[in-house]
Amino acid sequence: MANGIMDGGDALIEVLNANSVEYIFASPGSEWPPLWEALSRRQAEGEQAPTYVTCRHESLAVGAAAGYHRATGKLPAVIMHTTVGSVNAAMAMRAALHDGTPMVVISGESIGYGESPGLDPGAQWLHELSDLGGPERLVKSVVKWSASVRTRETLADTLHRACRLAVESPPGPTYVDAPIEIMMEQMETIVPAKPEVEASLTADAGTLGEIARLLAGAERPVVLAEFFGRDPSAVPALVEIAEKLALPVLEVPAVAAMNFPTDNALHQGYDAASFLQDADVVLLLDSTTPWHPPSKGPAQARIVKFSADPDMRLRPYAGYPAHVTVPGSVGANVKALAPIVRAVKLAAATSKRIEARRATLAAAHDSRRAQLTEKALAEKDNDPISPSWAAHVINQVIPDHAMVVTELITHRGFIEKYRERRTPGATLQAFSGLGQGLTNAVGVKTAHPDNLVVAIMGDGAFNYNPVPSAYGFAQQHGLPFLTIILNNLMYQSQQNSINRSYPEGFGKEIGPTFATGITPHPDYAKLVEAFGGWGAAVTKPDQVAPTLEEAVRRVQAGQSALVDLLLAE
Repeated sequence: MANGIMDGGDALIEVLNANSVEYIFASPGSEWPPLWEALSRRQAEGEQAPTYVTCRHESLAVGAAAGYHRATGKLPAVIMHTTVGSVNAAMAMRAALHDGTPMVVISGESIGYGESPGLDPGAQWLHELSDLGGPERLVKSVVKWSASVRTRETLADTLHRACRLAVESPPGPTYVDAPIEIMMEQMETIVPAKPEVEASLTADAGTLGEIARLLAGAERPVVLAEFFGRDPSAVPALVEIAEKLALPVLEVPAVAAMNFPTDNALHQGYDAASFLQDADVVLLLDSTTPWHPPSKGPAQARIVKFSADPDMRLRPYAGYPAHVTVPGSVGANVKALAPIVRAVKLAAATSKRIEARRATLAAAHDSRRAQLTEKALAEKDNDPISPSWAAHVINQVIPDHAMVVTELITHRGFIEKYRERRTPGATLQAFSGLGQGLTNAVGVKTAHPDNLVVAIMGDGAFNYNPVPSAYGFAQQHGLPFLTIILNNLMYQSQQNSINRSYPEGFGKEIGPTFATGITPHPDYAKLVEAFGGWGAAVTKPDQVAPTLEEAVRRVQAGQSALVDLLLAE
């Protein structure tokens, strides 16, 4: 039906097909009959259309779309219900904006209020659903770009622009408000063609050659990565560059992806302060917060910044300096840099310096890992359960191929330090506001239904998630996943804040009173059981491993599982 007469439902599907959208994550309202009819007809007649996945909450739909994209690199679509749905999903859209996650979000609306001949969507639109300015006005600050469809003639082009702008650098969510009155009209739809060859902004060979020489000649180089691993195909190129020049690779706290194999001797952990202190060259790979505050960076280093958004156009402050900036696709540019570094001829003195640095870094890597293991084993019998022991066991039990989504604050450092990450694309940090962990996990599971997907989160984060919707989604679509709660019965970060601000104050003595405690301890296992899952609470250290092993077995057998680990702190 392309370039033919159709209504808005078919026009929307044609645009999504043209932009290679394979999944629609939907939490819609009553204004979407044109889409449902078009999907039903195409299914009956065997025509191409994206897979429509029903979600039970708007934040679940957006969060699942984000997880799906992070697991596949593909553009998803989201359908939701006018202003009420869009505002409900605003937190998740904001997270996608901050994380640079592209998606096209489409909401419905009524603009005729029953006055249009032959179409009366109901009195509820005037009674409770409509707002001045429509949904676009209320969500424009949490998306990259937004527009309202004004006429049937502009519907296809507006939707197409939303798809293209979502993936353009810097990527992020785009938003289209499509009124039901326009979607119901018959229209001559001309779908703009997707470019046969995607434009890719890659640095010129001269710039990359200068960067290669700068890294090769550095005496105290440092590589800092944050979001870089969102392009899994680029990780081997970074490994090659680092190994050729013996570059120490560090990841910022709250690591967003698997940026570099943690078992590689050049991986130097998550605390870059000592490296930055006297660094002469710093390579930033898609890192928005390499140190804090921005003004306290390395004083003498030459800073090279690879970023899809070097000017941080979507953030309120861009205080990080850079002497050399490489815009565009970070993954593509690192992959282009690798053969140039490979071809660099090293002088004998340079090679000797590099090999000495390699030996020093390997010794530091092995020592750090040994100390972590020693600490965990020393605390294996602690009752309540030590966070170090819990993180150590999680690393032992959860297989390397599992796709792990983390949403942690207090225990983030424990999981980062103990969890070995060797598989590119298998790690996702859910952040930019709590409440994304379970939703991202179901999106990852949708993308990879045969993989073990694990969501590791604090009890505080768990309480922010749309729990019934997430487990209902898993049950309905046959997509089981494992949840591990690291439970300290409180919002520890809030208590830490009052302790820091008033070290001798009353709040430190009173303890977790003002919005910090999560007590009495809920029986979280019952929540997953309500949706056909299996759950268990663990209070003894010797039960951590066998309970996690049973949970993995349950998920692999087709049942969602939840393990609630009650920790000492």
